[in-house]
Amino acid sequence: MSLPLSTWRCFQTISSDAEAAAFSECCLFSLATLEVDCDPVTKNFALTEQEGPGAWRWAIISDRGAVLQAGRESTLLAAKKVAGETLHDRSLPAAV
Repeated sequence: MSLPLSTWRCFQTISSDAEAAAFSECCLFSLATLEVDCDPVTKNFALTEQEGPGAWRWAIISDRGAVLQAGRESTLLAAKKVAGETLHDRSLPAAV
């Protein structure tokens, strides 16, 4: 089974005020490093952001703003990989 390709967007390029507000509410560290990927089927989204040097947070957020899963990786690429795979994993629990 192949997973859908992730489409990551930098926070600064999000033109929808509603989307930007939803994403920024889940940011814990820096909007300058915040990137998001959305799943149109579940309406969940993944985010990555830099906590500090060598520390990247990733999280899967439900369409209601609940954190479904989260973790940390040492690089942005690793955080995006884990978050993208988790976001598009159809066994992920439904939105809370």
